[in-house]
Amino acid sequence: MSFLQPWMLFALPLIALPIIIHLINQWRYQTKQWGAMMFLLKASKMARGYAKLRQWLILAMRCLVVAGLLFAIARPLASGLLGWTGGGRADTTILLLDRSPSMQQVGTAGVSKLDTGRQQLAATLETLGSTNWVLIDSTDQEPQSFDSVGALVDSPTMQGASATADIPGMLQSTVDYLKNNQPGATEVWLCSDLRSPDWNPDSGNWSAIREAFSQLPQSVRFHLLAYPETTESNIAIRVSDVRRESGPAGNAVVMTIRLTRSDNGENALQIPVQIELDGARTTLEVDVSGQMVELRDHRVPLSGRQERGWGRVSIPADANESDNEFFFVFDDPPQRRIVLVGEDETKVRALQIAASVSPDGKSGANVEFVTPSQLDSLVLDDAALLIWQTDLPDSETSGAVREYVGKGGQVIFFPPEGLVGGIKPQGEFLGVQWKDWVRADVDTKVMVENWRGDQDLLAATRSGTGLPVGQLEVNGYATVEGQMTQLATLSGGVPLLGRVTTDKGGVYFCTTSTAGDQSSFAKNGIVMYVVVQRAITQGLSALGQTVQRVAGSISEPTEGWRQVAGRRETLSSQYAFHSGIYQEGEAEDAQWLAVNRSSKEDQRDTISDKQLAALFAGLDFSRVDDSAGSMSGIVREIWRVFLLLMIAAMLLEALLCIPRRAVAKKAASITSGFAPKTTDAKPGAAA
Repeated sequence: MSFLQPWMLFALPLIALPIIIHLINQWRYQTKQWGAMMFLLKASKMARGYAKLRQWLILAMRCLVVAGLLFAIARPLASGLLGWTGGGRADTTILLLDRSPSMQQVGTAGVSKLDTGRQQLAATLETLGSTNWVLIDSTDQEPQSFDSVGALVDSPTMQGASATADIPGMLQSTVDYLKNNQPGATEVWLCSDLRSPDWNPDSGNWSAIREAFSQLPQSVRFHLLAYPETTESNIAIRVSDVRRESGPAGNAVVMTIRLTRSDNGENALQIPVQIELDGARTTLEVDVSGQMVELRDHRVPLSGRQERGWGRVSIPADANESDNEFFFVFDDPPQRRIVLVGEDETKVRALQIAASVSPDGKSGANVEFVTPSQLDSLVLDDAALLIWQTDLPDSETSGAVREYVGKGGQVIFFPPEGLVGGIKPQGEFLGVQWKDWVRADVDTKVMVENWRGDQDLLAATRSGTGLPVGQLEVNGYATVEGQMTQLATLSGGVPLLGRVTTDKGGVYFCTTSTAGDQSSFAKNGIVMYVVVQRAITQGLSALGQTVQRVAGSISEPTEGWRQVAGRRETLSSQYAFHSGIYQEGEAEDAQWLAVNRSSKEDQRDTISDKQLAALFAGLDFSRVDDSAGSMSGIVREIWRVFLLLMIAAMLLEALLCIPRRAVAKKAASITSGFAPKTTDAKPGAAA
């Protein structure tokens, strides 16, 4: 139980006031023996036990009246969320709301988890009160201050989004806000459905977040409103490998359509899939048996000589409408041009082969080998990927490579041969430079210890199968100096593959080469081939006039975007976080962008209670589970209950004070026995 005015509980010793008054009254009277009362005392001796019990009950009721009044004035709250703790009005209330697509699952009466959580939090915060309300959005994680709960809850940034939430990032923003503004006592309210992709429980940032909160000077309490329930009646649709093809049968858009069911897939279903191309709609009946079905290379004819456009696939409404549609764009694919910079073409032959063979076996690739002496004529404008295995770019070529990356280009750096023997070439790129070359012992094989299988170049396949990164062997590697996000590490935490943070484009550093005496990259060529092809795919998306993007992963400004398809109520400042088709630029030079939810949103796994307890270990944390559509309230004032108890105690005390009839009649008979008899009765009166 919690109280909005806990200071009133300091008055609880006043409960003893009726007892004190009773004792004072007992001391006021002195007992004196009187012969005439001896008979009365003997007559009431049998009822003395009941009289004492009645006196104690009357005294208890009077104490309960005082206690009930004090508790009612303290404004008690009933909630499993707040627990049996002292409450009070917080100086600052911070709201962290998970707006990811999974939170838009509907429950009772067609109300989603997100809408239920918003209404529950609005009622709760209105009851508790605060002097300052702050919202940290799950998309851009920027704190926003509000003057009232109503303005906070009605904010457009409280609506559903297509981007995956980043709970650790939101909590880090909370720490930064508290450090910068230094408010008083703070309460943090977190509303989420506990999906693992949103919480990322394996992230190493959690320990730093817990330590940062524990070191804050003000008290911080965490309240989690959780919606962990899942549904068995939901189907998600996704499109991949969209491309335009020309052939004898005419032009067509080729795509792969995947439908995923949330149940066990025992019953076969027939789902109508609507395909829309530039406003023209067709319907395809798909038989879904099992948990997933995939239609590979499904062709949709194009009218005339159309080369570029957009489309959407959708299915009928179900438990979660946020995953019922998927947007795509198509265009003539750009040329697959790869530039490979190295000192000896034979040393990079494996990379040359991996870059030249396309995944579909149809698209030709142009791999150009450039030596360091030919860098003056380096042209990167239409290159999908730049592979660099020589000294890092010098001052003359660094600017061209930076410009290429700034346009979305992809670069993979491998250590140069000049590192062998301890010779350190001069140069650095984006703050990273090569250091020494380390050779493993002859009988020792350095293995890959960890790698990121959830994102970027080493992510698992669409079917969930992981890459055989752990089977790689490394005989030699180069040490690096600089800040990178490690995608794979060797034994002892030595980086194998890292990515440098950039506003656009991708810059990767691989610390070993593909030479057979240095690593098994070429021998076990699956990992090398997938890494190269994924980098090429990312580079091609930046070259073309049509781009597929993931909501929430767009870092560039969206001021020049114009919405073509999607939710019309979406704010222009939120385009990067909502699914739809957007156009950047004007006329023929415009770029079309399709923004969709992340593939992580199709996962159903949630974090366990044990994991959640470990994430908030050492912090003042409480949790309550709710369900979509439930409007019973998570925090309620119950002072009326104590007032009713006080009234009931007063009525019972009054009832106990009423003398018994038998005693009253007996007293009346005794009194009549002492009364004198009269003889002057009126005529006709009864004797």
